[in-house]
Amino acid sequence: MIGILAFVVLFANRVRLSVQYTLMSVGMFSFLLVESLELVVKASAVGTLSVPTTVFIVLAYYILLPPRLVPSLVAAVSGSVLYLGALSTLVPVQSGTFVNSAIYLFLANGFGLFFLFTFGISLRREYAAIKDLKRLVEFDELTGVSSRRKVLESGVGLFRSARRFNSKLAVLIMDIDHFKKINDDYGHHAGDDVLRETAKRCSAVLRDVDSFGRLGGEEFVIILPHSSLYDGIKVAERLRGAIRARMFQVEDYYLSSSVSIGVAELRDHGDFAELLQDADRQLYRAKNSGRNQVSPAMLRAVKPIKPIDISQEGGRV
Repeated sequence: MIGILAFVVLFANRVRLSVQYTLMSVGMFSFLLVESLELVVKASAVGTLSVPTTVFIVLAYYILLPPRLVPSLVAAVSGSVLYLGALSTLVPVQSGTFVNSAIYLFLANGFGLFFLFTFGISLRREYAAIKDLKRLVEFDELTGVSSRRKVLESGVGLFRSARRFNSKLAVLIMDIDHFKKINDDYGHHAGDDVLRETAKRCSAVLRDVDSFGRLGGEEFVIILPHSSLYDGIKVAERLRGAIRARMFQVEDYYLSSSVSIGVAELRDHGDFAELLQDADRQLYRAKNSGRNQVSPAMLRAVKPIKPIDISQEGGRV
């Protein structure tokens, strides 16, 4: 049952690779353990019959777990030693049976090692390349926060969840003030340092459930699930305070920086893009009002009612 569960989890690909490898190792090692116990129960007659199954399991370690070199090697060798130990000490078998089993397992481990150091190396490189590509897609290389694509995907998911369960959702768009002047006066390396430090300070303020990513340039977006407009304003003020709390050190220089933040709350928005656009309008309102401030999206004004002409209404009041 453990082996079947391990294969199902492996091919379903619904959990982390580390969990998959652990289940596969436990599952296949349980097969070898059962084979060893079967030797005790059925005595020498099972010796030659169980060797093909044991060899298959040993090869499976090397073939199915190639991205993990040490677990594959340790599991296969320890399983082989366990089986041969049970065959030589617990069961009275003929010497020829033991020697044949040892040769088969030796060849299986030899082929497995050859596989690991040839085809297995290529597989590990491929897995590493895929992992690096996934990291580049999901995270911003400069700041380490979520990439534009990743944070917008998270926003769409949180927007749909908030709509479905009628919960609150707040979105903040933050822009570093006078960032172009920092690049012009001190160089782009200074601007990169300011971006990294800004992301670091903001990450320290936000919760684990909040989504924080870089939209591009000096703009960042923060998505706060289960948060009202008032909650968003409080978080925005903490972010603004964290940026202004101390100066940014760039080589031998100390730079002062600030941020402008627009805040919007989920109300009657049709989709996440519309909510994001609402927060973006508030960001430009904050920048046009002098920067270094938070601008919330307040309730929309009701259309003014046209005055009634009393004379046309027959003099009714």
